[in-house]
Amino acid sequence: MSDTEQKIRFAIGSAAAAAAIFAPLNYKWKGVLTAVAADTILSGIYRKSPIMRPMMKMFG
Repeated sequence: MSDTEQKIRFAIGSAAAAAAIFAPLNYKWKGVLTAVAADTILSGIYRKSPIMRPMMKMFG
């Protein structure tokens, strides 16, 4: 993962987290946004996408 992709993942995760916290949404959507935020921020930190591991096992 390049530095640019890492920064984009941090930006998307931060935006999703802010929307989950501040947007007047029901709990279902807050949960979805929280999951997106956690996935993108953690994949930026570890420089690996957790979604890619099962996909690589399935199709790889």
